[in-house]
Amino acid sequence: MKDLNSFFIDKRTAGEIIRAFRKNFRITQKEMCEVIGITETNLSAIENGRREIGVDSATRIGAFLGIHPSLLLFPNGQDAEVKKHKDIIKKAKKLLDKKMKQTG
Repeated sequence: MKDLNSFFIDKRTAGEIIRAFRKNFRITQKEMCEVIGITETNLSAIENGRREIGVDSATRIGAFLGIHPSLLLFPNGQDAEVKKHKDIIKKAKKLLDKKMKQTG
């Protein structure tokens, strides 16, 4: 478990978290995939950052690992995701304010 301690403190990807859990318990990708019902190709792509994890995969993998899927969907927290898109939030607010003035 020593390898896993820093995974919820440092910035990590879903793939890094999954791989750390899997390797910590000496579980192969094949073994995990047989249980969760996704292909090894997909799991490998997620672990190596070539594919973002979706809700279905996060739910299946989270169930396998015994963690909530949101820890995989937002490995650095939801606030980190919101901050990445603050420009969109600002522009959307400006547009909505403009539209509200037009209809009000």
